[in-house]
Amino acid sequence: MSDTLSKIVALVISVFLLFIFPVENLLARQDDITRIIVLNETTEFVDSVRNLGYITPLMYIQFRESLSATGNVYDITMEHIHFSIDPVYTDPVDMTSFQHDYKINRRITYTEEILERLFPGDSMAENNNCRYHLSAGDIFRVKVVNLNKTPSAKVQQMLLMAELPAGRIIVSYGGMVRDENN
Repeated sequence: MSDTLSKIVALVISVFLLFIFPVENLLARQDDITRIIVLNETTEFVDSVRNLGYITPLMYIQFRESLSATGNVYDITMEHIHFSIDPVYTDPVDMTSFQHDYKINRRITYTEEILERLFPGDSMAENNNCRYHLSAGDIFRVKVVNLNKTPSAKVQQMLLMAELPAGRIIVSYGGMVRDENN
């Protein structure tokens, strides 16, 4: 009886070692490759926006399509921070009341408002007349997070017998807008 039990245990261990773990390792490497692809696409999109000083609907659609080619569903979050420096006056009408001080104001525009300008009227159709403009010195950031569970996450969830979070591919990239067109 113990000889049969040891053979069954050895068979289960060999199946794990020969099939399950190599598949899990292969799928984990696939997640790493997908993360690199998403990083490259995000870097290319953000750098072109930083260099040009604007976003067109075509740029955004191509970015989304290149991400969806990885087979995952992503949440794309964009953030545009515009800084303005305003002089401080005691009386805004009287120019001689300048207080020798400046106030730095920051206006942040998020994904919803940017997409509203790119695609007016709830249509995601390409309209090249719409552009979202940024100024030199502004900050533009993009964060991409996958929403679905990758095959690697599903296999790890099966092995660990625990619920794992879906967001495994997380990429964040941004920087200052140069606006080299002007």
